[in-house]
Amino acid sequence: MKTFSTIFFSKKGEDVAIAVLRISVAVIFIWFGFLKVFGHNPVADLVEYSMAPSLGSGNGLLFLGMAEVVIGILLALNRYLMLTYSLVLAHLAGTFSTFIFGWHVVFKPYFPVLSLGGEFVVKNITLMISALVILIHEERKQIINK
Repeated sequence: MKTFSTIFFSKKGEDVAIAVLRISVAVIFIWFGFLKVFGHNPVADLVEYSMAPSLGSGNGLLFLGMAEVVIGILLALNRYLMLTYSLVLAHLAGTFSTFIFGWHVVFKPYFPVLSLGGEFVVKNITLMISALVILIHEERKQIINK
């Protein structure tokens, strides 16, 4: 008799769960990226205090948005894994740098109390780590299937 745990924790269940996670993260990247492409950046203050403040507005914002859309598309297509890894790691570095350069924007009124922007950064780090887990899983799957 198949139970929830024998189905969900099987190799097939793992593959399905990773695929659902991959598509979910891809949709979020594409959605957030298009918001930036069309000039909507609710986190401009966070980007301003990252390692790349020029990405917070103008052409920089357009570039950041397009990069996020590309990451989302690459995740959805599940192709070009090394390029996707590289883009995800660069994005993760930029996101994490807000903790270093924008300490006063992330924590209000003081550490460890997160501002709304700080909660966004923490959520974003979780998305980025999820993307890396997906990519590692897919890379391992490709190696095993060769």
